[in-house]
Amino acid sequence: MTDRYWIAVDMDGTLLNSRGQISERTCAVLQKCLDQGHHVLPATGRALPLLPEKIKNLSGISYAVLGNGSVVWDWKKTCALYKKCLPEGSAEQILKDVREMYRVHQEKAGKESRYYAEVISDGKVYADSLDREYFLTAEIEGNFAEYMLSNHAYVKRLEDQSEILKKAEKINIFFEDVLLSKKIREKWQKVKGIYTTTSVAGNAEFTAEGINKGRGLAILKERLAIPKEQIIAIGDNENDVEMFKEAGISVAMENAKDPVKQQADFVAADNDHDGAAEFLEKFLKL
Repeated sequence: MTDRYWIAVDMDGTLLNSRGQISERTCAVLQKCLDQGHHVLPATGRALPLLPEKIKNLSGISYAVLGNGSVVWDWKKTCALYKKCLPEGSAEQILKDVREMYRVHQEKAGKESRYYAEVISDGKVYADSLDREYFLTAEIEGNFAEYMLSNHAYVKRLEDQSEILKKAEKINIFFEDVLLSKKIREKWQKVKGIYTTTSVAGNAEFTAEGINKGRGLAILKERLAIPKEQIIAIGDNENDVEMFKEAGISVAMENAKDPVKQQADFVAADNDHDGAAEFLEKFLKL
């Protein structure tokens, strides 16, 4: 067995349970991996400010793949080893198109639903100030409101913030109507220069074409000459599949959909039962 592994691991739906929390057991296992010389590589659609504090507090992380591969972060030097923005003008176009598709869909559906956009730009996360007002008063199940109110910079009319949007690395839009999310992803999958994926039910994520977690992992492999057989990739959703292809060992969570599981070498227990931690304990004999 290879002595030391690079463990590329997703956050939402993998390390985080259904309540958006990381258990003490999972943190302890990740720290033990680091203490024994393995490399824990957060690989997520989130930006650096949105990483859970328990992940930030781990001792020994060297790199992270952020924004679905739009940024490869050097943890120790606190700078981007690699960064790729959306094509010029596309961020504004995406946000305005989503607004129009939402309007048309609402008229046809005959029922009210909402969507919420966040833009990762130059390492910061921006959202529309109207959404903040809603999150402060609305009763929303789970921890979504808490997520949106933490580490986000709120601005008026996000789609008109040209200085922010021209540096956008990724756009993430959460839809209450899952069907609308699917329609928008399907439309933008056909647009040259744009890559779309999803990481949780009802969201649509946009990066530059060719940018995904797999590409981010490949960049690290090339820069650091990491053999494929030394990489373990653990994830639960569509945006993790490209990462699986770059790893010698791929692990899907039990809570993943079947198409994701079919792309993996192993299936771990679900994220509410510390599946990632349990797999690492057994595989690495911790």
